[in-house]
Amino acid sequence: MLVKTFVSMILLSGIILVGMSGCDTRFQGEDVLSQYAAGLNRSQYVSVSSPAIQMPASLPSPRHRQQNLTQFDIGLLDYLSLQQCDVGFVAGRKNSILGKVMPDSQRFLYELDIIRAIESCDIKNDTLAEELHYIAQQKRLELTMAFGNALFNGAESEAFFSLSNGFLPLNSSTADQQELMNALNRLVVIGENLERLPVIDAKVFEGDLKTLMDSEYAGRLLYTIVRITDYLNLIAGEIAGLDQQMCGAPMVFFKQQFETHYVDIVQPYMGRINRSAYQVLPLLNKLFELSAPLSNDMHVFSHQFSLVASDSRWQHYQQASQRHAQQWSALFGLCSMSIGSES
Repeated sequence: MLVKTFVSMILLSGIILVGMSGCDTRFQGEDVLSQYAAGLNRSQYVSVSSPAIQMPASLPSPRHRQQNLTQFDIGLLDYLSLQQCDVGFVAGRKNSILGKVMPDSQRFLYELDIIRAIESCDIKNDTLAEELHYIAQQKRLELTMAFGNALFNGAESEAFFSLSNGFLPLNSSTADQQELMNALNRLVVIGENLERLPVIDAKVFEGDLKTLMDSEYAGRLLYTIVRITDYLNLIAGEIAGLDQQMCGAPMVFFKQQFETHYVDIVQPYMGRINRSAYQVLPLLNKLFELSAPLSNDMHVFSHQFSLVASDSRWQHYQQASQRHAQQWSALFGLCSMSIGSES
């Protein structure tokens, strides 16, 4: 009886593990790409294996992406003299126990509040007024850095940019990212209006950062396009080595594999990735721009997402897609064969 119970538990554990792996969509993209390579590899004329994983640059550690902001302290007598305006209250909030360990998102909101409080306070003491005016000027100069720290230096950014979450889902679409788009648009509006010291709803702001975290979008996109780039370059290189000797039965086989794996599965997946990225990346790159100056490490990392730089990961992906299409087109043209035609 104990033996039967033990065996039953093992079987149940196996079923649960299989079920969990079946629900895990993080690496379904790898499956379809490797199946494309394996299908072609069944021909004696090419040798296509899954390319070694070459990871893109990952999000820098917190100390390599955080920008240091100027600290200032208000003396006790000055603090007491500022109680009649908001400066004393806001400064007191920062100097509290919780204020000393406030996360970067809250620190950004504090910076806006203290600048607004200083500039609206009627200070009778000329020396103190001059000192606070200088502080407000310095903090205005640092607002973009405080904004960048809020966006890119918290747990939210670590999840948003994480490369460990695998591929974008195979069935991903722009309809699935409306909440992300709304959040990014609101953050861009804040960044574009920093000079006006926008009044920000802290709950909405924190909610938008959480939306980024929950989406895991940027890291998934980066990992996905890098893996697709590697596969397409590998396959294009093999196809480039084929000549007219392939025309006939070998070419019929290649055409079948191309249509079954690439035309029917990989290409539509890439189309969904492109439509999605062309909505998100302009906003993400705008946020990088609005957070300048970024740390050197953060600049290198963010460069991977550029839509225009010829050496960005996005452009490498586009170039690989074009090269892959050109090599297949040249081979089909060599054998006077068109996609979708009867062989």
